[in-house]
Amino acid sequence: MSLTTAIKANIQGDVWPGLPKRFQSFLFFRVQNRIDFKNRLRTFIPKITTAQDACEMGETIKQAKREAELAKRSAKLQALPGVNIAFTSTGLEALGAFVNANDQMLVKKDRQLSTVFRKQQLRGGLFEKGMYSDLVGEGWDNPQELRKEYQPTSDNERLIDGVIMVTSSLKSGLDAKISEVKQHFLAEEGEPLNPDTYVLSRNPSIEFTLVREGKVRPGAMKGKEHFGFKDGISQPIIEGWDDHQPKEKEPKATKSGLIVCGHEGDPMGQPAWVKDGSFLVFRDLQQLVPEFDEFMEENARHAPFTQDHPRPAEKLAAYLMGRWKNGTPVDESPHDDSDESLFSSNNFDYHPVTEHLKCPFAAHTRKMRPRADLEHDHAVIIRRGIPYGEEVSAEEMTERKSAEDKERGLLFVCYQSDIRNGFNFLTTRWASNHHFPDRKTNFVGGEGPGIDAIVGQRLDHHPPRSIGLPDGKFPTEARMPLESWVVQRGGEYFFVPSISTLKNELTGPTPIFDQEKLAQLREDNA
Repeated sequence: MSLTTAIKANIQGDVWPGLPKRFQSFLFFRVQNRIDFKNRLRTFIPKITTAQDACEMGETIKQAKREAELAKRSAKLQALPGVNIAFTSTGLEALGAFVNANDQMLVKKDRQLSTVFRKQQLRGGLFEKGMYSDLVGEGWDNPQELRKEYQPTSDNERLIDGVIMVTSSLKSGLDAKISEVKQHFLAEEGEPLNPDTYVLSRNPSIEFTLVREGKVRPGAMKGKEHFGFKDGISQPIIEGWDDHQPKEKEPKATKSGLIVCGHEGDPMGQPAWVKDGSFLVFRDLQQLVPEFDEFMEENARHAPFTQDHPRPAEKLAAYLMGRWKNGTPVDESPHDDSDESLFSSNNFDYHPVTEHLKCPFAAHTRKMRPRADLEHDHAVIIRRGIPYGEEVSAEEMTERKSAEDKERGLLFVCYQSDIRNGFNFLTTRWASNHHFPDRKTNFVGGEGPGIDAIVGQRLDHHPPRSIGLPDGKFPTEARMPLESWVVQRGGEYFFVPSISTLKNELTGPTPIFDQEKLAQLREDNA
């Protein structure tokens, strides 16, 4: 079934097909005045960029490229700004659409509210907990490395109720759209608005608690993350939605319900108002680039497959990632990256799965999308991240050490219909598990395939980081200790509602849960 115009107009555009962006700002906010925020959100809805809008932007870009090719000139960039909004569980609670854990016991004792709760409460325990409680609680994130804005207060209150994402292909367009967004939520009612100056509300609807800014890398680095690898390759193809159809060894198309709630393949059984929404995971990842490069140069001579290669450090990095820096899969071309037809290829499946001569079992791409190692996709996400920070300086390159005042990395974003079976599963059960892919002991030894060298997490009390490498033996014996080059700085879990849900359940006259009755229950049980 193809995606209808009605559905396209209801889904926020970054979920699918993705917003065009060279610049992006994430405006994290906390609700200060619930009533005023709800009123302002209602009038903000027309400003939100839908999937239909994003599709039209894509056609505009294609047309500009076609015209430029005919005129034998470069296509002129257009701003094409976009805006999406998402909420944490506390943000939905502020809009009367979620019951927190403390209130749930009271609600379940009330006959009327308990009926509404069973039918209307959004499902997803990790979303309710939030990223800090989830990943610090599970023992993967080190709280000392997290930015304070992602951490709860001493009273265990979360500082983020939502995020407004602003995108543009021009910095001027981004700045103008951000100014428009801030005015909408912060300006004093009744005062004249001005593009440059406005009167701040004495009782603002929200407070912006954190702003994170990303931008595409310049020149030849465009489309690459800071370690230098081409990013955004091997996105899932959504069955019936995307024009491209899988061929030969490419992964089969994904059911739309694994990304967008309420569609075919969604296992969650969410309330009707959740349909056409999606769960967003935001992850703030700092990358230690000089340290990464130094490790590859120093350890390439220890790898069994780099001895006769003209660029041993690049080959080691490629085997740890699963692709060469230009995107060529090592499974298709393990020794050379010069075939341009393979730069974005997805036509491989890791066969035979009983050996890893071409691609290590624990290479990043193989960990995060095992293909024939599992024969199916059941943990699927769509990635929409963007780099942040400046390029590595000459001084950093010389000293092989990241400067404290020149932080860089990736603002990782992904969408899925179930955080536990999407991002969380990929991160904790696959990337950080030395023994995944499963059933490889006979081929790689009892220590297992190893950890994902790029995003796998180990704290000080965990077993050391290492990866099994192909060496031509059976089982393979080569194993390399690994350092950590990605610092997890925190993040949050969000829900991206549909346009109709924003108009009705979230800003309509009757909230999903009766706020006055909830307040009365709290008072009666105080």
